[in-house]
Amino acid sequence: MVPLMSDRDTCVDLAIPPHSKKDSNAGSQPRKFNSDRLLKLMDENDVGALVATSVENVFYLTGIHSVALDMFPHSGNCYAVVSRDNILHPYFICSRCEVDQFLDADVQLSGAMAYGEFARVFDDPSLTDQEFRLKEVSGDDNFTNEPVEALATILRDIGAQHSRIAIDRGGFRQHQISSLAEHLPRAGIIEGAELLRATRKVKTPSEVDAISCSAWVAQMGIKAAISIARPGVTERDLVREFEIEVAKHGGRPRFTLIKIGRAAVAGQTKPTSIPLKRGDSIWFDVGGVVNGYWYDIARVFTIGDPPGKTLAYYNAMLAGEQRAIEEARPGMSGRELFELTVEAVRDAGVPHYTRHHVGHGIGVEVYDKVLIRPDSNELIEEGTVVNIETPYYEFGMGAVHVEDPFVVGRTENRLLTTLDRTIGII
Repeated sequence: MVPLMSDRDTCVDLAIPPHSKKDSNAGSQPRKFNSDRLLKLMDENDVGALVATSVENVFYLTGIHSVALDMFPHSGNCYAVVSRDNILHPYFICSRCEVDQFLDADVQLSGAMAYGEFARVFDDPSLTDQEFRLKEVSGDDNFTNEPVEALATILRDIGAQHSRIAIDRGGFRQHQISSLAEHLPRAGIIEGAELLRATRKVKTPSEVDAISCSAWVAQMGIKAAISIARPGVTERDLVREFEIEVAKHGGRPRFTLIKIGRAAVAGQTKPTSIPLKRGDSIWFDVGGVVNGYWYDIARVFTIGDPPGKTLAYYNAMLAGEQRAIEEARPGMSGRELFELTVEAVRDAGVPHYTRHHVGHGIGVEVYDKVLIRPDSNELIEEGTVVNIETPYYEFGMGAVHVEDPFVVGRTENRLLTTLDRTIGII
């Protein structure tokens, strides 16, 4: 199993937002969403235009991480619009305050449009190219008062007013659906979130690079935390060290679960001042985002030799993960991968092992399609990135857990991490 990426410079370069790169020679291609798959799905569903409204889906189509949607997830409005006739070049719609983010797009936009009030004073006639572009987009001649009005304007401009329009309703309220229908009475408005999720299920090579890079940043965080691990160090110390290292590489930690010893049975609780002592285990389950793509990795380390049960159970979890990495194939259902993973853990020495799932897709959301669970009939495809995990929690012991992303290939799979997956002994 050969890791997709282990070169530090390549990962560091990928972690830099595309608009900030300067003369990069890392050789990695720019991020590209799966436009061919999206176009095929739009054709199959007779969709003329698609509107992304969630922070993840706007990023997926444009490379823009919306400030508005991040700050105001329940009331913010920011959209990316693609048409079947021009799938590669979305339109970007946002408030005049945040519309400057169109400059961050990592694809060529067809255009950008603003709504609402915001003042940028034009006094100096000698503008840079970026300043001139922003003036053109955010000026008085290129905005509307309301977000739905701006969206309707763009949909008319691309000729979608008589088409089926798929809207990702993650960031679109019901009253806005009604308002858009009034603006475009001859359009057919349908749900679009599942269409985007189905598109994202299969990653492009550049997306696989991005997930690998995100995982690399998490691994640097784990190494940093372990570098200070010694008797007397606390959970809070370990969390702080991990998150500082991740931030150094442009990452945004979203959950940093690091627990000592038996406390890991309640792994989602906040870190404490419990000090490490010799013989203790340290459980990591860490998730976050680097340049729009998630990492979600788990490991266990011990201070000194691990107790026999901890080592035996961890090795059983690793056996389950390894079997999944080796045997997952295109056309296999989530249920089939679940069953062979759990069976491997049981055969390796934990016969009572029980789980509700042992993994999930990963990408711009931490849980992309598919789910690896006992009732999942959804099929894994070539290019699906599976985040496989085999956690085990027991009162009095804590937790043993290993978790890694791998990309499913036609004949073999590629692990996207390089950090040793055996139990770590400090």
